[in-house]
Amino acid sequence: MKINKQIYIISFCEGAAVMAAELCGTKLIAPYFGSSLYVWTSVIAITLGSLAAGYFYGGKLSLKENKQKILLSILLIAALYMGCMPIVSGMFKIFAVGMPLIPAVVISSFILLVPPMFLMGATSPLIISLQTSEAAESGRVSGLVYSISTVGGIISTFICGFYLIPAFGINITLISFAILLLLSLLILLQKKNNVAIIFVFTVLIILGFKSAPLAKNCIYERDGLLGKLDVLEESFEIIGEGFTGTRKLLVNNVVQTEMDLKTGHSISDYVNILKANITNVSNQKALVLGLGGGVTSTLLFEKGFEVTGVELDNRIIEIAKKYFYLGPKVNAVCDDARHFINISNETYDLILMDIFKAEEQPVHVITVESLDKIKQMLTKTGKLIINWHGYTSGERGMGTSILFNTLKKQGFNCKFAATSDKEDYRNLIIFASLNEIPELYREIKISLTPTSLVNTDNHPVLEKYNALANQSWRKNYILYYYSR
Repeated sequence: MKINKQIYIISFCEGAAVMAAELCGTKLIAPYFGSSLYVWTSVIAITLGSLAAGYFYGGKLSLKENKQKILLSILLIAALYMGCMPIVSGMFKIFAVGMPLIPAVVISSFILLVPPMFLMGATSPLIISLQTSEAAESGRVSGLVYSISTVGGIISTFICGFYLIPAFGINITLISFAILLLLSLLILLQKKNNVAIIFVFTVLIILGFKSAPLAKNCIYERDGLLGKLDVLEESFEIIGEGFTGTRKLLVNNVVQTEMDLKTGHSISDYVNILKANITNVSNQKALVLGLGGGVTSTLLFEKGFEVTGVELDNRIIEIAKKYFYLGPKVNAVCDDARHFINISNETYDLILMDIFKAEEQPVHVITVESLDKIKQMLTKTGKLIINWHGYTSGERGMGTSILFNTLKKQGFNCKFAATSDKEDYRNLIIFASLNEIPELYREIKISLTPTSLVNTDNHPVLEKYNALANQSWRKNYILYYYSR
C-alpha cells in the first residue's frame, strides 16, 4: 500500500544530512590530519563507497515486510550517530600519533563516516519501494527520490559551508541536521507510538547543549572557514622578573602565531628573521597575504610601512585585533589572497606571502599567472617574501624546487634564509626580487631537487609534489606536541 507522498520530505532531509555529515566529517578530521588532498580524497571515496553499499543493502531490505519500521530504525540510528560524531573523532589523536598519515586518515574517515552514510544510503531504496505499487512506476519514482535527495544535498552544502559551520560550529550543525531528520520521521509515524523518536531527539538536544569545556589554557575556540581555531595562553614565572607568558593562535591544532604577552611581539624565529632583513622605511606600502595573528603586519607597521593585510576568515581578523593587538592602522581585508591579487590596482614596495593553513599552502596563489600579476603590483625596487616549509632535498624538496622554478619563470631572483639547519624543524623564508638581493641575515645556500616543473593555473602540480613535505611536517609537529 502506498504511503502519502509527503514521505518525499524524508528523501530531501536525508540528502541534506548526507552532505552535512560529509562536510562536518572533513572538519572533524582536519585538526588531526589537516585538510590536504589526502584527507579530501579519503572522505569523498569513503562517503561514496558507504552510500553505494547502503544503496545495495537498502535494495535487499526493500524486499522485506515492515519496510516502514525498518526505515524508521535506520534513520533513528543514523541521526543518533550524527550527533555523536564529534565524540567519536576524539579517538583520532591516537591514530595521529601512532600511525603513518595515509592509513590513519583512511581508518579515521572509515570510523567517522561509514555508519551514517551507509544507513542513510539504505533509505532511498526503501522509500522507492514504499512508493511503488506497480513495476511501471519504478523508474519515475526512483528518479524523483534521487533528484529530491540531491536537491536537499545541494541546499545543505550551501547552508553548511556559508553559514552554519562558520556561525555555530560543527557540533551544532550536525545535531541540527540530525534533528531535521527526526522531524521528517514524524511523517512516517503520524499518530503511532513515537517514543523512540522522542528519546533520540532528547539525546541530541543534550549533546547540543553539552559542549566540551575549554582546555585549561584555551581562551578562545571556534570553527572557522580554515578549520578549528584556538587561542592558547600559557603563563609562567621567571625569578626576578615576575610573571610572563605566551599567546598562540592555532589552526587545526598547528601554531600559526606566537606572541610574548609581556612585550606584545612575536617570539617566532621566522618573524625575527623578517625583522632583521627588513629595514626601516617611510612612505612605503606593504601587502601581507595571510594575516594570521597579525604580528607580521604589526612588525611592518613599526618598520614604517602602510600595511594592508588580507585574510580569508573574518574570525582570524577578529582574533588578531582582540588577542594579538593588531592596531586599527593596519588595513585588514577579508578576502581570498588570489582574488585580492586579481582585482587589486595598487602597487606595493613589499609583498609578504604567509598563507600557511596549518601545514598546507594554498598553491593557487603561487602560480605563474598569479606571480605575473604580483610582478605588476610591485614597485621597481619592490620585494616579494614567501614563508615556506623547510624541505629542499630529495622527494620532499620537490615542492620547493617547483616554487623556485615558478618564481624564476617570472624573472625573480631568489635568496633563502632559514630558522634552522634541520629540514624537519625549520621554515624557509624566500626573498624574491626583480633586482639583485643583498646578503641576508641567516641566509643559507641550498641544493634543490632537480626538476623542470613549474606551477600554473592550468597544470597546478605544486599540491601533488608538495604533499609529502606537508605530510612529514605535520607528522613531526604532532609527534612533538601530542606525545609530550
